[in-house]
Amino acid sequence: MDNTVNVALAFYSEAYESSIHSYTLPEEQLIYTALPAEALAKCKEKRDRTPVLILTENKVAGFFVLDAGEAVKEYTESSGALLIRSYSIHPDYQGKGVGKKSLKLLPSFINHHFPTKNEVVLGVNYKNTAAQQLYKRSGFIDTGRHIFGSQGKQFVYEMDIKKA
Repeated sequence: MDNTVNVALAFYSEAYESSIHSYTLPEEQLIYTALPAEALAKCKEKRDRTPVLILTENKVAGFFVLDAGEAVKEYTESSGALLIRSYSIHPDYQGKGVGKKSLKLLPSFINHHFPTKNEVVLGVNYKNTAAQQLYKRSGFIDTGRHIFGSQGKQFVYEMDIKKA
């Protein structure tokens, strides 16, 4: 991992709109996640979804959504949880430690901006072993629970952000 890569999390701003609309992913990754432009459109429809940018040197290196809505209940019974949706790292930044660093920043980001939340959850497809490894190396644990998404079975992972 390149420890010189500077990574920051920031709420989406329209200053990054062109970067979001030109952001692409390989087809083999698109079966597991949405493109940022698609996820951003859903955030505009559903106010309980917050788009977050992963920045490296002020450039968009990744994207995800923090969902505080009803969908969280599919993953956990905790009322203090946020759901990560549409997590991706732009292909130009994959394999450089950006994903791991962004997830390591997540607890402090949530503690600062969502102080009433104490947990973050996500679903990861059982075939998506690369994402499973990234999430586990970054402090998520497999809850042993499963849900079924559009691409089949998903493992439910969680992170206690007050202890991370």
